Amino acid sequence: MCRPHPSLVSSLLIAALLSACGGDKDSTPQRGSQGPMQVRVQVLQPQMLDNTIEATGSLLANEAIEVRSEIAGRVTLIGFKEGGTVTKGQILVKINDDDLQAQLRKTELAMQLASDDEGRKKQLLDVKGISEQAYNDARIGLQSAEADRDNLRAMIAKSVIRAPFSGKIGLRQVSEGGYVSPNTLITDLQQVSPMKVEFSVPERFGNEMAVGKKVIFILDGDSTRYSADVYAIDPAVDVTSRTITVRAHNPNSNGKLRPGAFAHIVVELSKVPKALMIPTEALIPDIQGQKVLLIKGGKATSARVGTGIRTNTEVELTSGVQPGDTVITTGLLQLREGMPVKAAPPEVDGSTEQADSSSIDAE
Repeated sequence: MCRPHPSLVSSLLIAALLSACGGDKDSTPQRGSQGPMQVRVQVLQPQMLDNTIEATGSLLANEAIEVRSEIAGRVTLIGFKEGGTVTKGQILVKINDDDLQAQLRKTELAMQLASDDEGRKKQLLDVKGISEQAYNDARIGLQSAEADRDNLRAMIAKSVIRAPFSGKIGLRQVSEGGYVSPNTLITDLQQVSPMKVEFSVPERFGNEMAVGKKVIFILDGDSTRYSADVYAIDPAVDVTSRTITVRAHNPNSNGKLRPGAFAHIVVELSKVPKALMIPTEALIPDIQGQKVLLIKGGKATSARVGTGIRTNTEVELTSGVQPGDTVITTGLLQLREGMPVKAAPPEVDGSTEQADSSSIDAE
């Protein structure tokens, strides 16, 4: 049997190894670990920032009452139209007062007799014809009769229910001829011009709320932007929600707003002329505070930052960075201090990426 020369075997092995290494080099795509990691970035540019609060609230009538009778009796008159407008002092309901009127007439007669008796005894007292005690008894009898008369007059006045203010009347719950008691709801009355807007803000914004501040609100199903002026701020913080209740007035001159409606509130607190904003996800919290990653000299560098106003998607940086700094916004979990990085192109076509991925898979 012929055996190959050892030098020939070595040459063949070396050639096979070189061939294998060359094939791997040609077929393997370039990996990102061999170069700087591509990341999305945002260059800090000063911009105008509106510091606003968004809240939810409700519309309330400026004045609102439930119309009830203070005395029991039969309804003899309903002086309003359901859902209509009434004026201050207008008669809403009249309760039968025949028995009270009769009692008043009887009391007035008793008072007249007491008055005559008091007058006679006053004359007798002047000539020492009776004792002072006898006169005092007559005087007290007169005063008691007067008190009974005044009480009956007050009861009769309560039989007529008048509107305490002008406004919109609700739906009536009684009918003429029906019997009502002090517990019976007759209707409700609401003053809807002006209209109150009630909402709550977090306690940290309490010092920025002030009487006269203008707020904007919109209603469900209505794209109109309404404005209202703050007129009252609750001095106490709600211990459960840690919020402060605020009320504002809208004139509601056209009567379009209705009490009880749900409102979306926007309160503009201040304007920051040169705010440095980054996406919320670019902020990295840790036990020492908060930081961001910057690109400096082609490497990832961390910077401790202070934060200010937050919006739904962004946060303001107040310290630790300068305009023109490049903040890394993606790949934060993979990055470490000092790692080589480079900014990805501003926009990448998703279809192109998909096509490139498909071509690699095909290869």
